[in-house]
Amino acid sequence: MRVVINVTSTAGNKTGIGHHITEMMKALRATGEVELSTYPHPVLSKVYSSLGGGPKIVPLAPPTPINGGLPAGPLPPRQTQVARATWVRKLRAPLRHAWQMVNSVYTRAEFDRRRYDLYHEPNFVPLAGRLPVVVNIYDLSMLLYPQWHPADRIAWFERFFMPNYGKIAHVLAISDYARQEIIKTLGFPPERVTRTYCGVRKHFRPLPADETANTLRSLGLPPTYLLHVGTIEPRKNLDMLLRAYCSLPDELRQKCPLVLVGSWGWRMEETARYFDEVARHKNVIRPGYLPDDALPAVYNGARALLFPTVYEGFGLPAAEMLACDGAVISSTAGAVAEVLGKCGHLIDPHDSDGWRNAMAKIITDDDWRNTLRQGGLAQAAQFTWEGCARDTLKAYRKTLEDAAAKRVPLRTV
Repeated sequence: MRVVINVTSTAGNKTGIGHHITEMMKALRATGEVELSTYPHPVLSKVYSSLGGGPKIVPLAPPTPINGGLPAGPLPPRQTQVARATWVRKLRAPLRHAWQMVNSVYTRAEFDRRRYDLYHEPNFVPLAGRLPVVVNIYDLSMLLYPQWHPADRIAWFERFFMPNYGKIAHVLAISDYARQEIIKTLGFPPERVTRTYCGVRKHFRPLPADETANTLRSLGLPPTYLLHVGTIEPRKNLDMLLRAYCSLPDELRQKCPLVLVGSWGWRMEETARYFDEVARHKNVIRPGYLPDDALPAVYNGARALLFPTVYEGFGLPAAEMLACDGAVISSTAGAVAEVLGKCGHLIDPHDSDGWRNAMAKIITDDDWRNTLRQGGLAQAAQFTWEGCARDTLKAYRKTLEDAAAKRVPLRTV
């Protein structure tokens, strides 16, 4: 079968969706069962990304980074940040509009039924065309929890996704939890929603102690620490975690720092201010966004991964930590609990005392840490990109069968 996939979200530094698209495409091509083409041309993809295409927004400016990404000094006044963000948006708006007009013509010419059988949109909103379309819906946070997203992103979602999602032929969800939520909330027939788990990339694995130590030294990280991985944004619940950690006795914080790996996201001002004024003076370290090849060693060196998220569609850092034979302390968020299975330790995301007590215990109790690690490698082994590709191909076949029988729409949004 001939499939065209939109790869715009792989431009620039990859986050979860970018990694998902890249690894899924590799696995699909390896099957030999699909002729996979990409859209748009790489140059156009970079232009689209630079103009803030799709659901991307212009975040308010983070503190000035020094010393490997640690913020220093007070945050700029909010008025300054807002003015800067508004100015950038005004500059980009006419360019983005022009791009959309050109892109519309280009897309219609590219998405030709004589060239492709199917169009796969891996980032919520498909482009216009006359092909049956398969869409990844990673979670429904923009619909269920709009307060966790910028107004730009919600406006984009409400304008382009909500009026048109009924025209999607088939949906891919990244967990059973997300699949059931999509069926219940959006009313998709169950046979048109397929669960395709994310995979854990093969370089996430237990590493020799000397290799881990060398990487940590090169990054300026301590030999042992508690770890959080993810963009710093409201639903990640970092405000609670930082305050719970900073309330630990000084001797525990000195023994085991807290390391935050990830970029500043949207609405991070209060978190950044607390970090700058309090947390970084209490042994919280923020190296920022790290190169992908450094992450396995960072997981291996951690005493435990802390994942207090309020809501996820999957919870990839938890799966990656299991694959590195690590201990995970996570929130009770449904998809993350599904990923962990019987591994790790779950705590209500709003139970700050529970998180404080768990951090104190994981720092001091080796037996408990080893208990949390049991079964982790086997649990992580079920999350493979080969499995994702197999499930995705099943969804492709189902979509084409339904299209041939005229049971799904051929026109995308």
